[in-house]
Amino acid sequence: MTDEKWGEIVDKVLADFEILEHSHDRDDAAKIETLVFRGPAGKVKLVRTVRPAVIDKKIIGAYRRGKSKAQFEYVYSDTDTVGKLEAYREVGGEWEKIDPDTFTQ
Repeated sequence: MTDEKWGEIVDKVLADFEILEHSHDRDDAAKIETLVFRGPAGKVKLVRTVRPAVIDKKIIGAYRRGKSKAQFEYVYSDTDTVGKLEAYREVGGEWEKIDPDTFTQ
């Protein structure tokens, strides 16, 4: 998901619904933005995660049957990023995952 598309979604939600929470966090190299609002379907949470794109995956250690697992080192891009959108609806106090494409149309 592009930054422009995410901005459009956030603007629409801010204009049309009651915002309960809007936060920005960091986890390792990822930026996580969470938006919780009350909509027609009840309480909805949108979580957008943006992290650097993986350019290469190098094998550091070999797999030896019964002894160890292969270890990997990831090489990340300095310029390219990958965005992921997850959507949840609150049902009985628990967050149930829903299809995020309903917000991008």
